Amino acid sequence: MCSSATEKRAGIIVQARLGSSRLPGKVLKPLVEGRTVLGYLLERLTFCQPAAKLIVATSLNPIDDPLAQQIAAWKIAFFRGSESDCLERYYSAARQFDLEIVARVTADCPLVIPSIVEEMIQYFRRNYDRIDYLSNRQYTDFPEGLDVEIFKTDLLEEGVREAQRLDEREHINYFFLNRPTRYRLRYYNHGRGRDYSRFKLSIDDAADLDRVRALFSHRGLPIDFTFDQLITALIAEETTP
Repeated sequence: MCSSATEKRAGIIVQARLGSSRLPGKVLKPLVEGRTVLGYLLERLTFCQPAAKLIVATSLNPIDDPLAQQIAAWKIAFFRGSESDCLERYYSAARQFDLEIVARVTADCPLVIPSIVEEMIQYFRRNYDRIDYLSNRQYTDFPEGLDVEIFKTDLLEEGVREAQRLDEREHINYFFLNRPTRYRLRYYNHGRGRDYSRFKLSIDDAADLDRVRALFSHRGLPIDFTFDQLITALIAEETTP
């Protein structure tokens, strides 16, 4: 018997690896109060369970062996797959854990808000028959770096089967975004009436990491911050000389 849309099995799959070219090993670098970038993100996302299972998807490259060992020590479920074919990695992880809905989060976005992830998953469930892809990344008013994308596992399978271009295998969302007439793409806004997309919160290099650390150390951002507290800290940083 098929499950109803509100019962669809959902999972949050966090994409993580150690082989960053600009900041190698960044996901295991310290972020705040003894927590690493990835450790802090996972600690926060555990609050989304049991609404969605939490999984880390990393690669089979031996460079990621220490990462897999650390994830296992944290007692977080994980999957190892292709380093370059991220589309295949995500689809295989979803199948291994029997997911029907996949929420994608990347480890270079440690400030993702758990309540927003939950809101988006529930929105996707309620509108399951009308949405194929949901994102707060493109064309939205969220800060960059609070990124969540949600897919149906069945459509990930279509991408794995059909995608030929290397960029569509490497970047999971490209296959869907490149076919806007085929897939029903929807974009999720925060609903507060202001555009905060000018703020960058993802961690690509050492300067980004220092900037995020400073939100905690100099702008008073609480460890368990809410979206509104984050915006207050960002505006304080922007307006203070």
